[in-house]
Amino acid sequence: MKQSVRVLCYCVGLTVLTSTVVIACGPFFPWQLLDNRKQTLLDLPSTDTFSQKIKNLGVVTAQEKQNLFSADNVNLLASEQTTCPNTDEAYKKAATLFHDKQWEEARSAFALLAYNDKNAAQQVCAKYTLGRIEKELGHFEDAVQSFNGTAYLVANGAPDPLHLGIAAYGEAAGVILDQIGKRITTPYNPKDDSGGITLWNVGGVKEDSLLQLQRAVELYLKQVKLGENSGLSSIVIILKGLSDPKNPDAKLLLDQAVHNPLLRKILLAYVLTDEIDYRTYSKEQTQNILQAFVKAGIDQKNHYDDLGSLGAFAYQNNDMDKAQVFAQYDWQKNQKALDAWVLAKIALRKGDKEKGQEFYHQAIAHFNDGSLRKDNIQRVQGERAVLTLSQGNFVQALEELWPVRDSYWGDVVYLAENVLTPDELKRFVNIHTTVPRDRQAVCDQEVSNENYYDQDTDKYYGYNLAGRSMALRHLLARRLMRAGRIQEAIPYFVTSADANCKGIPQHVQLERDYIKATTDMRRSFWATDRAKAAWKAAVILRRHGMALMGTSGYPDQNPGDYAYGISQMMGPVHNSNNKPWSVSTEQVRTGASWPIPNHRFHYRYLATQDVLYAASLIPHQSQAYAAILCHANGWMQDTSNYGSPPAIYYYPNSDSYESAEEHAQVSLWKNSSYANAKSVALYNLYLKNGPVVSFATHFGYNCPEPQFGAVTKVKRDLFWKKLRSSFHFLKGQ
Repeated sequence: MKQSVRVLCYCVGLTVLTSTVVIACGPFFPWQLLDNRKQTLLDLPSTDTFSQKIKNLGVVTAQEKQNLFSADNVNLLASEQTTCPNTDEAYKKAATLFHDKQWEEARSAFALLAYNDKNAAQQVCAKYTLGRIEKELGHFEDAVQSFNGTAYLVANGAPDPLHLGIAAYGEAAGVILDQIGKRITTPYNPKDDSGGITLWNVGGVKEDSLLQLQRAVELYLKQVKLGENSGLSSIVIILKGLSDPKNPDAKLLLDQAVHNPLLRKILLAYVLTDEIDYRTYSKEQTQNILQAFVKAGIDQKNHYDDLGSLGAFAYQNNDMDKAQVFAQYDWQKNQKALDAWVLAKIALRKGDKEKGQEFYHQAIAHFNDGSLRKDNIQRVQGERAVLTLSQGNFVQALEELWPVRDSYWGDVVYLAENVLTPDELKRFVNIHTTVPRDRQAVCDQEVSNENYYDQDTDKYYGYNLAGRSMALRHLLARRLMRAGRIQEAIPYFVTSADANCKGIPQHVQLERDYIKATTDMRRSFWATDRAKAAWKAAVILRRHGMALMGTSGYPDQNPGDYAYGISQMMGPVHNSNNKPWSVSTEQVRTGASWPIPNHRFHYRYLATQDVLYAASLIPHQSQAYAAILCHANGWMQDTSNYGSPPAIYYYPNSDSYESAEEHAQVSLWKNSSYANAKSVALYNLYLKNGPVVSFATHFGYNCPEPQFGAVTKVKRDLFWKKLRSSFHFLKGQ
């Protein structure tokens, strides 16, 4: 919280306390809904933003909005001013009486000043101070009127350099609140940063307690509406005291409050909020509020317009019977998206997927009713896609997920990378994506792992919807490359900057070079030429393999501008909470889509295979033989030493951290023994067959380029050596 601002009137010691609360950053939803499908489909996230909901409940006049303003927004010079400006001698004498606590005499003096409009700014100060005096004298209603009068003067144009107008609403509300209960502030201890907490205990409930409570809340709501967030803190203090299950007076007043339209809305916003700054209640308090609502029941005479929120509240508290009653009633009467969402989840809990799907469609059809905020609208769309996937409708699931791809990109990647077939994905991409024209795009002259394959980031490395389309096209291109459909892949590597390149774009040249190398390594007539082509293909894969064929999810975790990938799930079988919400075909498809070998940086192993193929085509005694094995050995050493990102094995939505099955998969994924074994095998192969070379002592590091031009001479020398050996053998016979 910001430091409270202390304002002192000249010679009075008048204190005006205002404070602000930092607004929470908003909701955190999992990046991937498919991590834990049971939680996604059956749990109901927070449905309200407390600060925004409360702000919308405040009522202010046009004059108040124009002339009153929050102390949160004042400049420092104004906030440092502590004296009421241009005070006359009469004011100074009155201030002295206040300072000496001569309340009756001070009251008479300030009453005269409060109605003297010759100095409007001084009049505001006098009116405010009069309210403080009347509070001290126990004239509580008069104090409220004086504070409200202060705000009235400012709202009608009176100068207010000390910002007393908006503070007066809080003071008036505090006076009212103190007549219903008692506020206690614990002393602040700077040593351990403890204390300084204000509590409100409801006192004996009187006939007008509910009315007075509403008056106090309305005044705090005015502050909130005008931008003074201390009003929010005050309302939370009220709600916390009102829901205290250990206070029988509070329980009695709470039972009345749930029938009050304004207090009812505030209570529901309070318990349904996801803003951490305002979640100060306990589970016991939440249950107490729920029971008060349940006790009130459904009375058609009251014409409640918030039973959908009450249904959500009951659902979150695992009272499914009440949740269905409230949500069903509100759905039949108002047909709100929130009602349909709750009813969809209730249907899924009962195992009725068809009915659940129907209610999801209804929720989406009623998005415009305002019952769901933007993030929950996206959540509903994402959940419908999860349910569709659980029914085996794979392409349709991606269709439904695509509109919310910016929120749930990890789920889009999983479906596109692992579940859809290459042909299904290709048809989807052709329908839903295009390469945007961008005349300002700069041609990328340097192919790099960071920028080449992920043309979906702006200058702040933030994803955007247009970029997602490009990212999906490149994902398809890499998947086609892995499937050996290289020519088909090339068009999907196109970037929005290609048209601005002079000559051949860099990535196009790379793709052409790779195609030529893979073709020549199989079709060239001379063995040495095939070896040179295989070496070139291997180098391209080692340097640009992530760009050409890396997986966005498991196992490569193609990261783009995210160093640790997207924490991509490995399929429904790896979390027991997913099994009831998937079909066996999905897991079969997922396993079939993984690259071979199924290890991170899988393309490095493919590059090593090309090296071994090249080595089989050239003399073992050649420098080229030793050099290419040296390079491949280094690639495997780099792979075995690479630190595994934690994202691959952290499942934020699973009920348990690293179950045994997950742990086994994680160990397989991050185990360096596979790459290390490849490295050892390459070194042993060199020791067995290779020549003595200067770089043998640091094999795998600082390897020279292979000298394929010398291979012909080595072959010729070997030929004559073998021929001479044959003659010697025949001569001996």
